[in-house]
Parts: sequence; C-alpha cells; structure tokens
Amino acid sequence: MAIIHPLDRLLYMSSSHDPEVMAFLRERYGKTAKRKWLAGWKLPAVAIAIVGGIWIAWSGGHAANPEIRSSLISFKSTSPTSIDIRYSVQIKHPVGNHQCTLIARDSEKNTVGEIVDHIPLGQASATRNVRIPTRLQAVNAAISSCTSL
Repeated sequence: MAIIHPLDRLLYMSSSHDPEVMAFLRERYGKTAKRKWLAGWKLPAVAIAIVGGIWIAWSGGHAANPEIRSSLISFKSTSPTSIDIRYSVQIKHPVGNHQCTLIARDSEKNTVGEIVDHIPLGQASATRNVRIPTRLQAVNAAISSCTSL
C-alpha cells in the first residue's frame, strides 16, 4: 500500500471527482488503469497449470498400471559361483516377447552377475526360478528391469 503525502490527500479530498486531479494522482503513485485478468503473466500461468495438470494425471495413471509388474519372492546363494532367484511377473498384454534382467550383487553392492530371463509366450502370470552365474560370491539378487520386446 502506498503512503499518500498529506498534501495529496488534501488535494484528493477537495476535488475527488475532478478527472485531471485523479489522473495526476494515478500517475504520481503508479496507479494505472485496471489491467485485464488475462494480461501479463496470468494467461501463460493458467495455460501451463492446465497442461501440467493433465500431464501429471496421465503420468500417474501410466506409472500406477505398468505393462509388466514384477516382484522378488526370494533369493538363495547356492555356491560361490551362482545364486538362485525366485520372482513373479504379471503381464498386462501377454502377446509378444517379454524379458526380465536379473542381477546378483556382492557384499559391497557391486554387480557380480547378470542374466536376461525370457518369459514364455502367452503367459499373463508366471513364477520363475532362475540361477544367476556369478564371478564372485553373491549375497543378494534383484530384478533390474522387465520389458516387452
């Protein structure tokens, strides 16, 4: 809020309906004519908000319902050169080829083994048992990614 000088207040009160005085006071205190709502930054902000909201809704729905959903059930280190992994996979559209990349890690979280497991055609849901060969003793295993080809 602008601080009005006492003389300007007196000028305003004495001739509050005089257009010349009102124009002078508006110019002096930077009060220009009312700007339209869509002028300036408001129109681009509303457009970006609408487009951004639609994109967030689409990406949230797409991420919540992936094409392939996989979950690790268990893993067991069977020898110094391999680890067994059991995982399940659910495929939304079982038509086509699908594969999962499985990795084995050592105690320092370095990848010591990796294998690509191909899911049989036409299966919408499967529980797979796979042995991952390793170059060192593995302490855990994980599903790196599952993709449709």
